[in-house]
Amino acid sequence: MDDDYLVRLGMERLFEGIEQVDLESVSCTGDEAVTEALALLPDIVLMETNVQNIDGLRAVREISHRIPTVKIAMLSSHTSFEIMCDAYHAGAVSYLSKQSISSDLGAALRMIHRGESIFSAPQDLQRFPLPAPPEASFEIKLIQRLPSRDRAILKALTAGQTNAQIALSLHVSEATVKAQITKIMSKLNVNCRVQVAVLAAQAGFV
Repeated sequence: MDDDYLVRLGMERLFEGIEQVDLESVSCTGDEAVTEALALLPDIVLMETNVQNIDGLRAVREISHRIPTVKIAMLSSHTSFEIMCDAYHAGAVSYLSKQSISSDLGAALRMIHRGESIFSAPQDLQRFPLPAPPEASFEIKLIQRLPSRDRAILKALTAGQTNAQIALSLHVSEATVKAQITKIMSKLNVNCRVQVAVLAAQAGFV
């Protein structure tokens, strides 16, 4: 869903060449996006941050509340850590940058459909790391005590690297990275990469 006609037209053309993905509807406003989602019950909703009538975050909250099974990906021109966190708390499972999805949108949507989360690396996350609260939580203290390999993985994950990129930089297999991230998530009692990234940022891993 996007309120810019040219962007919507470009997205429609982009979807024409994506295999295994069907575009069911393109909405012009936040209200229309909510109405269409309720009527069509899609697997995935792409939601622009800035839309007419109601803002994208409010529309995400409405859709995720009324259709808990839908996977919502926030689509933004801004790589803002604050907006990324707001999108996550509103119910988005992914946060995609318009600048980085043109060639990878199909792969990203298939990953999201499989249950994975993708959060494009916000540049300001690396410039302005989140300070840990005065009384650091158990999870943050646990992150700070992780072995060096896990710390390296967390630093790369917080920078927005994919499993493949992390594996290449650490000279290990992608399966090893995936297994290690799953293990870290289990230790921290979280269920998606953005939760890990937020905790890692608070712990100073940027």
